[in-house]
Amino acid sequence: MTIHRNGIKKRRGIFFTPPSVSALVAGWAIRSPIEQVLEPSFGDCGFLAALQKRFAAIGSEQPWQQIYGCDIASTAFDRYLSPLVRQGANGSHFVKADFLTLDPSHFSISGFKVVLGNPPYVSHHNMFKVQRAQAARVGYDENFRVSGMASLWAYFVFHSLRFLLPEGRMAWLLPGSILHADYAKALLHELSRRFKRIAVISLRERLFLVDGTSETTEILLCDGFSEGERGIVEIATAEDIPEFARLIQHWNDESWRAEPLNGRAMLALAPSDCLSTFKRVAEAGEVTKLGDLARFAIGIVTGANRLFIINEETARENGLPQQALKPILAKSSIGPGLQLRATDLEVARRGGLRCLLVDAVGGLRQAAVKKYFDAVPAAVRQRNVTFAKRTDWTIPDDEQIPDAFFPCMHHTGPRLLLNRCKTNSTNTIHRVYFKPGVTALQARLAAISLLSTFSQISAEIQGRSYGSGVLKHELNEAASIALLFPSHLEPNLVSSAFARIDQLLRRGSLVEATAAADAFLAKALPEVLSPFVLNELQIALQRVRSRRQQVKTTNEIVAQPTEASIAITIPS
Repeated sequence: MTIHRNGIKKRRGIFFTPPSVSALVAGWAIRSPIEQVLEPSFGDCGFLAALQKRFAAIGSEQPWQQIYGCDIASTAFDRYLSPLVRQGANGSHFVKADFLTLDPSHFSISGFKVVLGNPPYVSHHNMFKVQRAQAARVGYDENFRVSGMASLWAYFVFHSLRFLLPEGRMAWLLPGSILHADYAKALLHELSRRFKRIAVISLRERLFLVDGTSETTEILLCDGFSEGERGIVEIATAEDIPEFARLIQHWNDESWRAEPLNGRAMLALAPSDCLSTFKRVAEAGEVTKLGDLARFAIGIVTGANRLFIINEETARENGLPQQALKPILAKSSIGPGLQLRATDLEVARRGGLRCLLVDAVGGLRQAAVKKYFDAVPAAVRQRNVTFAKRTDWTIPDDEQIPDAFFPCMHHTGPRLLLNRCKTNSTNTIHRVYFKPGVTALQARLAAISLLSTFSQISAEIQGRSYGSGVLKHELNEAASIALLFPSHLEPNLVSSAFARIDQLLRRGSLVEATAAADAFLAKALPEVLSPFVLNELQIALQRVRSRRQQVKTTNEIVAQPTEASIAITIPS
């Protein structure tokens, strides 16, 4: 099988840093011509070259004698490091090994004043078995343990602490998960206990589109390594690389202006005046959270969606009987409104969409069903962790039918889809179970309110941005979304608004549907949602949503700026 080069790089989390960014980070990190620096995953040697230039610029007589590194890839040594060795780099300073297997004794010095780099962006799910084992070995000390669900980069950052000298510095280019993932928040909190100053600069300009990913870049700067410190984590936004350079300059000349990163990242990243109206409405009363009304759970995990979730044609080709097929919500677009109806699933089925769950229970005695599952090689079945968790691997449906659905990935914003056809969903869609005492009327009100501008802003705050601007909500994040929830409403008014908004969504009129939800809530809460307040909320939603959706590309994809264009002054 041929694998595209970019596919291999993404699988291994390999993304090379643009030279201008390497130069800026090296300039921030190196402040003395006699410091020793470690790059734990040097890859294409971009950071090494930037470090050599930085040392030379501030008066080091032998820059290469102060630079150390390691990498696991042969190409890093054969293709990229070898030319630098011929130019004067000290080959004995570079170790061919996984950084997580090393300790300071593997290098010729006792520690480093600086550790910096661009570690592998590999999720826990995509880590190789040996990577998980090494990560688990180094991912803790007497004070802290990195979450077992953390991505590989988090272990690199934590393990680096063992290599730092007192008052040392770290600088890392990290993915967007540092701002959103629970394990990342715990790690940042721990770093604040060990450094005097910590900042995350959120770079909106996507650096790695040329490598086949739209992953965001967050630049972590840690200064003044000292056990027992109680620093705060600050965050600032840079629209592009020149603005990143200006922020670095502000750090150095003490004119730095940033927000403390407490709680949700969007609260700090949004302009200071952007969310003021939202906060006032949230404090005005008649507000609840989705989690107060319902319990959230992931959809069923099949372990092999291509095998279990099929369309009509695949069922026909394999002679699968109707008893072995169950309608299932595998894609949110199948239900375009505020409720999932049987007719929605039937339309999807006739349209050839994958909306049928193959489940052996109904067709247990059918030879075609047995033949279908027997075609899966035994070795594949044995390797599948999800299959091993089930009493019968051919029966993935837990039959825990939800009251509603909450698609966890959105290009615009989330909606609540009431379950009118007693079907289930796959794990791309959260299942929602209303709590005892929540009436059908309140369920409809929740679906209406979630579409409002107020709740859509709350969803942006609680969610996390992935890839090319997609908004994602984990279970606890979905439960934390705030709703305007009037306590006294006429049932016929709620039902009428619900039906109208459902139809608007089915016609693809999302803007009108949100406007209708706003108008309905404004009529019920006129003292909270005045026309002026609604206008302010709409402006705020546009600003926070555009920040997520806009993908800026780096000019270095087509042309690399010269060092002069990004020159900054850094005290030595």
